Amino acid sequence: MIPYDYNNPKAAKYVKRTWGKHCNILLFVSGDIDDELEPYVPVVNGTDTWDLVHRGLMHAFLFYGHQIDWFLRVEDSSFVALENLRFMIDRKKYLPSQPIYFGYELENIYTHEPFVYCKSGYVISHEALRRYTEESKNPLNTQCMHLEGYTEGLELNRCLSHVNVTSVDSRDEYGHETFAPVAMDYQFLDGYEHIFWLKNLTYHKVEEKIVPLSKRAIAFRVEHPFEMYDYHYFTYRMKIFGMPRENSIQFSP
Repeated sequence: MIPYDYNNPKAAKYVKRTWGKHCNILLFVSGDIDDELEPYVPVVNGTDTWDLVHRGLMHAFLFYGHQIDWFLRVEDSSFVALENLRFMIDRKKYLPSQPIYFGYELENIYTHEPFVYCKSGYVISHEALRRYTEESKNPLNTQCMHLEGYTEGLELNRCLSHVNVTSVDSRDEYGHETFAPVAMDYQFLDGYEHIFWLKNLTYHKVEEKIVPLSKRAIAFRVEHPFEMYDYHYFTYRMKIFGMPRENSIQFSP
């Protein structure tokens, strides 16, 4: 699921033309119709991201919950290697019946508990989204209010925690991150030393000066969305002579 500003649909279209083709179901959420993207429009002219995400998550479960085990929410400026996501879920033996969600984890400065950084993208299990959807229908529940203008990551975490959904580790077996928190040029040129909020708030503290990214990374933040064509080519088409190709797990569509 990808929310986007209807005033600027270009990035979302790059997604649909590249890695979006690897999704089982690709859902866009926006404030206006678009012939190519065919988004779900919960609020006409709506641009508040958290409002679009909240309504989009409920729509995704109500209309596609019988078809999908895992729900991925990312920005329209993200590039995702879905095969690596499927591999990670299988490797960690996570189940859609578990009330879990995962992504890049930041630390809540008040509770010191982890919450998922929404800009990096996150994955919600079928059971977790079922609980979220059911609880969000309750007008008396003050833990899942979803008010416009609120911070998505913290509000989502508050609601999910209320229904006993927990954030689980998305790092690989070496402790390396699979969801990149910043665009790749900042990742390698600046790193933690020059992004103080990230260094201070990241939940998994490390000694390295840059975020340790996994060789099987899942989600990347793309500063210039048209570069998704480059990412797509290097990920899915280019072959390096002499490099052995590891066997991959076969997944049914």
